[in-house]
Amino acid sequence: MKILQLSILFIISGYSLMYAQVGINTPAPLSTLDINAKHATGTSTDIDGILVPRIDRQRAQSMSSVPVSTMIYINSIATGTQNGTAVNIDTTGFYYFNGTSWIKLIPSNTLYTSDGTLNGLRLITTNGNPISFVNGTSTIGIITSETEGGFSASGSAKGSVTLSSSAETLETYADNGNATQMNSSGTITKLTIGTTNTAPLSLKTNGTEKLTLLNNGNVGIGTTSPNTALELNSGTANTSGLRFTDLTSSSPIGTGQALGVDANGNVVTVANPNPTTVSTSSVNSTAEASFNVNDLTAAVISGTSQSISIPMGGKALFIHFMLGVEYLNNPPGSGTAYYEARLYIDGVATDCYMRTQEIGISANASFSISTIKFLAAGNHIIDVRMQRTFNNGTTSGADMICSPLSVSFNASYLN
Repeated sequence: MKILQLSILFIISGYSLMYAQVGINTPAPLSTLDINAKHATGTSTDIDGILVPRIDRQRAQSMSSVPVSTMIYINSIATGTQNGTAVNIDTTGFYYFNGTSWIKLIPSNTLYTSDGTLNGLRLITTNGNPISFVNGTSTIGIITSETEGGFSASGSAKGSVTLSSSAETLETYADNGNATQMNSSGTITKLTIGTTNTAPLSLKTNGTEKLTLLNNGNVGIGTTSPNTALELNSGTANTSGLRFTDLTSSSPIGTGQALGVDANGNVVTVANPNPTTVSTSSVNSTAEASFNVNDLTAAVISGTSQSISIPMGGKALFIHFMLGVEYLNNPPGSGTAYYEARLYIDGVATDCYMRTQEIGISANASFSISTIKFLAAGNHIIDVRMQRTFNNGTTSGADMICSPLSVSFNASYLN
C-alpha cells in the first residue's frame, strides 16, 4: 500500500513538473490543482471534498515560520490562549495565516447573530446610499450623500435623540403632542447653548430671527445688531415694546429713581419731581405816592416795579394786576381823555393792557390785568405803566395827577 501511494505521488509530481497543473477526477485541470467531485450530482453517499489539517488552538499557536496562506481547521479552543498568532482564534472554524496571525476564514459572529468587538477602525463606504434601521414605522437613518452627512430619528408618535453620561442626560425630541423640546436632566448644573467663535447666537420663529446675542454680550430683540446690553425694537413707532405686567399706572408709588428716554431711545434716570412750590413777588398797598400821567410818555405806577429771578429752564409767570386811582386835577383843555394801564417786561410794552375814559375831576377809575407770560432764566423787571392814549380835548403834554387808592400786583411761577 505504501508503495502504491508513493507511486501515485511520483506520478503526480512528474505530471506537475511537466504541465505545472494537476487535476484530480479531471483530465483537463484548469488551475495548479483542480479537484472535481467524483459524484458532482446524484444521490451517491460517497464523500466528496477536501480535508485540511485539524488542530487545536495550542497547536496553531505553537507553529513557527508559517507560510502565508496556510489553511487549518481549529477543532478546539480549550487549549492555548488568545494571544500572539492566535489572537483571533476565539472559536472553532477555518483559519488562514496572513503572515502575522491566524485569520478567521468565515467569521461565525455577525451583526445579526451575536455581539462582537472591533479591534480597530472600520470604514463603510455607502456610495451615497443611506443606512436605515427600521422597526415598523420607526426609523433611525444615517445619511451620507455627496454634500450632506446627517442623522435622523423618526417614529409614529415620537422621534428623539438622547445623549447621556453616567449622571446627566440631554434629550431632544419631537412628538405628536405638538411639542419639540430639548431637556436636560440628572445632576447637571448648567445647560449651555452657544458658539465657540465670534459668530452671534440667534433664536428665530416662523423663519425670522427674533432674538440675537452678539459676542460682546449685547442682546437684541427685534434687531440683529444691538448697540447696548439690551436693545428692543418693537417695529411700531412710539411704542417701546417693553411691558411690566405686574407694574402698572395703578400700582402704589414707591421710592426710587424715575426713568426716561433720551433722543436715541436709551433708558436714563431723570430727576425725581419735587413737591410743587409757588414763588411769588407781589405789591399790595393803599399808600403809594401820586404820579403824573400825560400823553407823551408812559409813567410807572408807583410801587409796581418788581425784580423777578427765573431759574434755569425758564418759567411760565402768572401775573395779576389791579389798580384803583383817583384823578386829582382837571388838565388844561377840560377834555374827557382816555387813560391806559399796560404791563411792561424789561422795559418793553406787552400786549396786556386796560383802557378807560375819565369822567371828570375827583373821579375814580379802576384797572385790572391778568395774563401768563413765559420768561427765560435770569433776572427780569416787570412793572405797570399809565399813559393818556387819546386826549379828546385835553392839552397834549398836560399832566393828570393820579393818586393810587389801592395797588395789587402779583407775579408767581410754579417750581
